[in-house]
Amino acid sequence: MTAPSLPVRIGIVGITPIVVDIGAGVRGAPQELVAITLSADYVMENPPGYPARPNVGGSIPSYPHTLASGGTYRLLQPEAAALVAAGAASYV
Repeated sequence: MTAPSLPVRIGIVGITPIVVDIGAGVRGAPQELVAITLSADYVMENPPGYPARPNVGGSIPSYPHTLASGGTYRLLQPEAAALVAAGAASYV
């Protein structure tokens, strides 16, 4: 049996919402950090059910939290993948 789909908005780039499926094992599972470089500013949000994010830019973010375009960041794998799919980042 597959986990139910539970899409959750975790941030926004311009007017594009960044959405991940927390029903697919994001919640409670160990998370891999993935390095990306942003090509647009990304405003991180803190929705209920999304795992705690690691330090970003050397500090624990308060929300909403903006990551600047051109910066390289290590984010949770589902978040990084959603940003790359939206055309707002590339893998390092």
